[in-house]
Amino acid sequence: MSALGFIETSGRLGAIVATDIALKTANVRLISLSRTSGGLITLIIKGDVAAVHSAIEKARKEAKTICTYVTANIIAQPAADILTTIEMLSKKEKKAFKEKKY
Repeated sequence: MSALGFIETSGRLGAIVATDIALKTANVRLISLSRTSGGLITLIIKGDVAAVHSAIEKARKEAKTICTYVTANIIAQPAADILTTIEMLSKKEKKAFKEKKY
């Protein structure tokens, strides 16, 4: 059974640390790492339910230690349209990011 896991952090550092921990903890795949308003960054991973739960829990604890944890959630057996929507939004965000002039 597959699952999606979400962690939201404040700031880039927390997102990088949470992503690193999540990917090292269990056999999960990074789906998206996206910036939202107010400096919040959302990490989305995919894998089997036990792996996602383990990865999210470890990443959540680590993000809490560096004071960047905001929230987390796991969706077991997500509807097919959910993943399609997430991937579509990720492509739009990547395009918008590339078009920004810094």
